[in-house]
Amino acid sequence: MNAENDPGESIETDSANLITGELTRASIFHKLNTANAADREMAWSEFRSRYAPIIAGFATRCGANRQDIDDIIQDVMTSFLGASGEFSYDPKKGRFRGYLKTCTVRAAIKRAGKNIRYRGIPLEEIPQAELAVELIWNDVWEEQLVARALSIVRNACQNSIVFQAFEQYVLLDRSAEIVARELGTTVNNVHQSKVRITRQLRDTVQRLRESEEE
Repeated sequence: MNAENDPGESIETDSANLITGELTRASIFHKLNTANAADREMAWSEFRSRYAPIIAGFATRCGANRQDIDDIIQDVMTSFLGASGEFSYDPKKGRFRGYLKTCTVRAAIKRAGKNIRYRGIPLEEIPQAELAVELIWNDVWEEQLVARALSIVRNACQNSIVFQAFEQYVLLDRSAEIVARELGTTVNNVHQSKVRITRQLRDTVQRLRESEEE
């Protein structure tokens, strides 16, 4: 991995292009009610893949079992369907992030009851449950933004040595010396891979965060 073929400088541009190519939340919502069946199916698939992990992550943190988690996801997804079977979300009800949280908490308590807990106490018995929910929800939301960002950066890097070095050294916690030897590069390049990919991940998370706030 030498200077002339190091793809690190192109990573940021590729990642930005991938984010631009992703469906925005607004475009997903629009396509969910389009007359085109293929567009609707694609939008529902994107909607589920983007938000189901957040719902599942929250329910898991609160102690729900696997069957309850699946049911909670299904209940939340269904809650976005109006009486006509069309996607229904009223922005006047507040930010989507908060609205999704409310739907998830209601579905979780309905499905799992006292099994939904915070620090061992049933959520419905906590006086300041909203604060506890907010802490868990924010943590899971950010966790999933990082996971999305990692996927985007991985695709942008196209399995380059830069990303392989980062993955082995940072994500898999292997020594820089071993990673450098196996990838046929230097220890310094492994460290530089960490710096470059970490910077790109941080920037990508921020872009995703901003897109979710729009």
